[in-house]
Amino acid sequence: MKLLIDARSLGSHPSGIGIYVFDFLKELIKDQRFEITLLSDVATSSEMLWLAQQNIPIITYGKLISKSAGVFSYFKFIQDSLEYYQPDLFWEPNNLIPVPLKRYQGKIMVTIHDVFPITQPETHGFLYPIYFKYGIRQTLKQANMITYNSVETKTETERAFPQAKDISHLISYIIVDKPDFTDAPMTPDVLFKDVRIDGEDYFLYIGNLEKRKGSDLLLKAYARYRKLGGKRKLYLGGSIREDDIQKLYDQISKETPGIVSLGYVGNEQKTALFRHCAGFLFPSRAEGFGIPIVEAMHYNKPILASDLSIFHEIVGDAISYFDSSGTEEEQIQSLANAMLKLTSADLNAYTTVVQRYLPNQLGIEFCDFIHNTMQTI
Repeated sequence: MKLLIDARSLGSHPSGIGIYVFDFLKELIKDQRFEITLLSDVATSSEMLWLAQQNIPIITYGKLISKSAGVFSYFKFIQDSLEYYQPDLFWEPNNLIPVPLKRYQGKIMVTIHDVFPITQPETHGFLYPIYFKYGIRQTLKQANMITYNSVETKTETERAFPQAKDISHLISYIIVDKPDFTDAPMTPDVLFKDVRIDGEDYFLYIGNLEKRKGSDLLLKAYARYRKLGGKRKLYLGGSIREDDIQKLYDQISKETPGIVSLGYVGNEQKTALFRHCAGFLFPSRAEGFGIPIVEAMHYNKPILASDLSIFHEIVGDAISYFDSSGTEEEQIQSLANAMLKLTSADLNAYTTVVQRYLPNQLGIEFCDFIHNTMQTI
């Protein structure tokens, strides 16, 4: 069975969706039922280089696509590629197919990670929720199969778009494999030229810095934590994605000691940071899954997260939560207090949770869903 896959989220600096795609690609290429070809804007990441070394064909558009407007020209490239290769299945793992895919006779599978531009429009500006709603409707008109990364994402999608209920689907939780410590450095210091990572008594956040991720709450709560007598530093691993967050970071970092933005961190840097932190903080306002929480469990680190239903779905009561239901001031105080009282991890509970997200079971389910559904639609 020939699969053509849009892997542009993996092209340069992959974050959540890109790593999701990479992990399932590793399972797909093990399955001899499938012949894989990848499409991407560029192919410069270490993950793309690894896939190329596995002799996976990668066809590139030739320039980086980062804005919504550029996606339309990129999908002209996808349209031309589908017409030329005529695969049995085209997989779009990036939520949206914003244009009709014509002159293609095969089937289409889409992965929907979240519908936050509809459920949380206040964090996405004015235009993007309109574009997203249009794109999802266009996508559902064409999709023969859907994979969702959680029950919550499926529920929210079907609430906003009831027509999704009639499309074959799979709840395909995200693969979070055991980290490879083979070549990992013993300390993070050697990986950050301009920053000295002090000891093992620091808080860590991994993820993009934006309002949806609760980055403003985290910055304000950390300042409050220091005023309440907290001593641990806070290292922020991820790109600052919004001007308001950059301004807030600049202000608080001048007034509050111990907070350091590291920018985008690669796998080796992330491994070292996780290994040596005293606790992991994840105060997100909305998540389709929450990969870093499960990643932190592999390192047996105490975890403090916002009290979201999605986190209860994926990890239950294995981690600590702060109350994120009140006013902003109440959330800041709740998070700061919880940082002061963060307790050690429940390692038995962690072991039970991480077993659910290993590649052996999830990969088999994913591959079988594609193969079996393709025989019936």
